Amino acid sequence: MSAYQSVQDFILDESFFRYVVRQDSSEILKWESYIKQHPEQQELIQHAKQELLAMQDALYLIDAEQNYVRLVPHLDPPVKNILLKKKWTYYAAAAIVFLCLITSLYVFQYHFNQSKTTAYLTQPAEKKTIKLADGTLVKLNAASKLEIADGFGKTNRAVKLVGEAYMEVAKNKALPFTVTTQALQVRVLGTTINVRAYANEELTAASLIEGSAEVILKSKSQAPIRLKPKDKVVAPLAEAQPSSKNNTTGIEKKSDYKLETVTQYDAEQRLAETSWADQKLVFVNEPLSSIAKTLERWYNITIEFQNSDISSRKYTAAFDDREELQNVLQSLRSSIPFNYRKIGPRSIRIYLTNP
Repeated sequence: MSAYQSVQDFILDESFFRYVVRQDSSEILKWESYIKQHPEQQELIQHAKQELLAMQDALYLIDAEQNYVRLVPHLDPPVKNILLKKKWTYYAAAAIVFLCLITSLYVFQYHFNQSKTTAYLTQPAEKKTIKLADGTLVKLNAASKLEIADGFGKTNRAVKLVGEAYMEVAKNKALPFTVTTQALQVRVLGTTINVRAYANEELTAASLIEGSAEVILKSKSQAPIRLKPKDKVVAPLAEAQPSSKNNTTGIEKKSDYKLETVTQYDAEQRLAETSWADQKLVFVNEPLSSIAKTLERWYNITIEFQNSDISSRKYTAAFDDREELQNVLQSLRSSIPFNYRKIGPRSIRIYLTNP
């Protein structure tokens, strides 16, 4: 669900329609949870709701006109107000024209976009392994979207990512493989790389495991950042602000990115950055606020903090992805204590003192 990027993406989803018309209580709960998790999409969602309700109103007018026509012969005395009938006819005609225009617009846009790209989506608590036409192997993490450009493998090897993906890129010197995110563009020939670019996180990162790659910061006109194996570039998802007072990313404004080394989290020298692709949940000196976002995607839940100061506490831990959420939370709180409780079907609140 977190991969919706336009009004038509919402309108063409039957689940979203059932939520808008309040037909299904489970869909209402699901979408209310989604809206809480994605406040940045509130304007898109409101626009989509207005369009759907307008189309529903148009259908209502058409049904009303049909019911009116059926009712008239049975009225006694017969209705003689021709103006009333003309008014209904006018509204119904206008509704039909409006509905046709709206439907044609979205069907056209949908098929136009479909002809240009192929999209792979994962829901929260879901992962996918994809083999692309050029032989590249992609593991797509939860709540992610990968778009493949038209002509992929023939005229280009361009993909667009929202979320996280581990990629073993097939070699092809004639067609470089490019990954575009909101803040970065990564260009490789043949390599293994992990790219993380979730829309609800402050930072985006590209971690090179094998081969070579270069990274371009889309917001800056500077030379590409060349990566060697085990290099990791980290940059703000949004363009840095002039003032440094509210800078929580730890990235200096003069460079707008950090070049780091990937993190080995155990004696076997396995990497924290790619642990998710091996069905592991690994956190190394990571703020609880960031851990919460990962848990939300892995377990399809919502986590809120009652005390803001606890969200910045940092934890180090590793879990198997089949571990129950309760065991994960219990393990985390054993190192730096906190309390938690369930506040909804799929919602948890974390706090320091009894609520």
